[in-house]
Amino acid sequence: MKSIYLTLALLFTLSTFAQKKNINGKIYDKHPAIDLVDQFTSAFVKGDSAAITNLVSENFGWWQMNEMRPRKRTLNNLLNRSKYLSNNVIGFNLKNRGAAYSDAMEFGKDKRIHVYSYQIMQGYDKNTGVELNIPRNSIFFLNEDQTKIAGLSVSDSQLKWQKAYDAWGTSSNGKIYKDHPMIAKARLLYAYIALGDIESCRALYSDNAVIRDVMSVTDLEDTRGPDVEMEMLREFLDKYEVVDITEIGYPDLLEYDGAEYKTVISWWEMTVKNRTSGNLSTGYHHSQIDINNEGLITREDYYWNPALLPD
Repeated sequence: MKSIYLTLALLFTLSTFAQKKNINGKIYDKHPAIDLVDQFTSAFVKGDSAAITNLVSENFGWWQMNEMRPRKRTLNNLLNRSKYLSNNVIGFNLKNRGAAYSDAMEFGKDKRIHVYSYQIMQGYDKNTGVELNIPRNSIFFLNEDQTKIAGLSVSDSQLKWQKAYDAWGTSSNGKIYKDHPMIAKARLLYAYIALGDIESCRALYSDNAVIRDVMSVTDLEDTRGPDVEMEMLREFLDKYEVVDITEIGYPDLLEYDGAEYKTVISWWEMTVKNRTSGNLSTGYHHSQIDINNEGLITREDYYWNPALLPD
């Protein structure tokens, strides 16, 4: 019995300790330190080196925390980055991300202030056209009297930065062919449409092929299978006669590195006649098809303007 009492007493004691809390500071959503950080952000976006220098302490340093081995960087490095971005990024901006806002944290007995910001960097590099849409979390460390920014740590997407850097160079991702046996699939597709041969047209597709008329969908996930597509083609040919289909330029076959399919893109001029009114019109088609190793179309995206069809 004594051992039971001792066990219960021990459990009660541990429970009491586990429930204790310790306040180690305060959090503010409005604070002069946040105003200081907002001034810094504004100056950084504008490329205002003088304003940035005035807002930081003499021993200021900053760290890029996503690096394998973050190292202290200098104020001059930060000023150069601000100047480059402000001069080379169209619509450059740093703003709060979604409903987020900055928090000022007052830690422990020393009352030091850290400001946490949750932002997104936006803009378009005017040299490469790459969009910078990069989530960015920062911690600003204020000096003892809270009048200057003594340090800054930044965490953002290094993958997106790498994409922006890579855009300055050249890299290949496969081969492009003007002549290739698989290009026949694109030509036969439009030949069978011209002839009204729906059965032969259907035979070009795999049973699980996905087809998308890009100009008529509001959701890019809105696709249909080949049987539905053939029924729609049948209805089209009941109403319209294909008078002529002419290849524009020549199709290109793209063989992407690592892909288990080949992509053919082609352009066509099509003249059709309304079977009821006899009216004619000419429109233009762009087609992109993926072809598997068995020579069947597994995916198709095509672009055309149905408003050009004759009444």
